Amino acid sequence: MTMKKKPSISCSRNSPLKVSNLTNFRMTDGTPLPVKETMYLCRCGASKRKPFCDGTHTKTGFSGEKKPNRKVDRAVHYKGRDITIVDNHGVCSHNGACWQNTPDVFQPSKFKWIKPNAAPKDEIIKTIEKCPSGALSYIIDGKRYQDLDREPAIIVDPEGPFEVVGNIEFEDDMGSVPESREHYTLCRCGLSRNMPFCDGMHLPGVFAKDKESKK
Repeated sequence: MTMKKKPSISCSRNSPLKVSNLTNFRMTDGTPLPVKETMYLCRCGASKRKPFCDGTHTKTGFSGEKKPNRKVDRAVHYKGRDITIVDNHGVCSHNGACWQNTPDVFQPSKFKWIKPNAAPKDEIIKTIEKCPSGALSYIIDGKRYQDLDREPAIIVDPEGPFEVVGNIEFEDDMGSVPESREHYTLCRCGLSRNMPFCDGMHLPGVFAKDKESKK
């Protein structure tokens, strides 16, 4: 019996994402995207074939280096009565799932922005499980929970990053390690300060030009 090959993602600092053995590739609305045994995905944000690479990065001077002014990559613990919320803001993709679903707990406008006693534990857990970047996790009774049980997939946010789920192995030449190996977000606009991960720099509307060009 032939063993099914595990999907993987790799890249160098200035190359597109090389994706191997992926079978589940789709948009956030569920629309499937074509797959090949090996395919290359755009990281520079300028490809005319997004989400696929068309080589434009070689003409634009794209750099996949981590920037000195990126947010510190460290986990901060917010201890509550029943749950401790762990936040690594350095890998946050800022998709808003946390404050949109549990605004009493996650308050971006506040200095101490996470209030772990402001909602029931189960509600907080459900919200944390919607975090695509792995920035949020939680601790109960001394055990940290970071991963979910999902099939490998790459999901393309039309106005955001590649959302990777299902323990897809990632490797680059900078030694980058996702906060959660089960799920993480990879930049596809070319502007992240924390390459290869998304840090929300797409939010000013980087992908709006794509919509305009298709009218």
